[in-house]
Amino acid sequence: MSNTYNNDRNNGSRTFDVAWGEVALLITTKRLRGLTVKCPDCGRKGLAFSKWIKGVTQKPLYLCHQERTGSLGTCELDDLQSKQVKNSITITRDDIRKLLRMGRCFVLFSGGKDSLCLLEYMRGLAATDGREITAIHANTTAGFPEVEQYVERVCKDLGVALHTVHPDRDFFETAKRWGIPSPRSRWCCETLKVAPIRRFLAGIEGPKLIFDGIRAAESSMRSTYTPVWYHPAFRCISVSPIFYWSNEKVHDYIAKHNLPQSPASKLNMSAECWCGAYQDREDFEALLSVHPEIFEKLVAVEKAQRGKYTFVFEKGQQVPLVQIRKQANVCARALGRS
Repeated sequence: MSNTYNNDRNNGSRTFDVAWGEVALLITTKRLRGLTVKCPDCGRKGLAFSKWIKGVTQKPLYLCHQERTGSLGTCELDDLQSKQVKNSITITRDDIRKLLRMGRCFVLFSGGKDSLCLLEYMRGLAATDGREITAIHANTTAGFPEVEQYVERVCKDLGVALHTVHPDRDFFETAKRWGIPSPRSRWCCETLKVAPIRRFLAGIEGPKLIFDGIRAAESSMRSTYTPVWYHPAFRCISVSPIFYWSNEKVHDYIAKHNLPQSPASKLNMSAECWCGAYQDREDFEALLSVHPEIFEKLVAVEKAQRGKYTFVFEKGQQVPLVQIRKQANVCARALGRS
């Protein structure tokens, strides 16, 4: 369905829809070739731009057109049209360079391999155009200290400015009050990562862009995303420059540029955040052997639940961390005797 986007303001307030429309129009004027395709609805060329809607997994996709009047025209695509368009778009180096010139640029750097590739890739592109980037790292307070040290060392070695954000309250204390995070109640991501980054960006004046390491190959859900969109929490353009990179390309890029291996890779386990939302028994057994002090903090979180909740469930049954610790100690003593 084709229409002209209504850019009115509601009682002078800047709503998300208005902000989305303004950004969509701005992006459309940049002529991003990788995202520009023939519209299956109206036949004109337009820029593919998705729209965030709360609670909707499959975000609606629009083909955006700049009308002769200078206003924004949009064609909302149906599921089949969206799939066809997403299969034909990409994001080119030239597109990214155009986006780099649009404002202050921040690169999200978690310390994982994808964000490592992103940081080096963006550093090179920015240097080519004489632009500066700043890395943003969210210290969740629930990660390994090795990761924090690694992030600082990489940014220093690459010559990239680093800003680390923190949540208002330590994860372990928050979890004692709010409960253990789970796939159905992932308060941890919003509280530990999104909110601190949002507060930092809110203090940055002028146009700004966020570059992240999201890749389509990571999951079926992420494969439905688009590489350029308007972030609802950060209220700025969000770009995923390595969105179409394969796992092999990430591995090869790290090797080609001799990038330092992260602690997460060496430990073969999650090291950025131990909120417990997606870990299983084997993960906690590994944590106990690598960082027993973090394991004990999680034991204290479980005790605060007064038996109602545990981090681990097996076959519908609660498995307290103290039980995992006891079984690990028994195994250790048995191996010591053998």
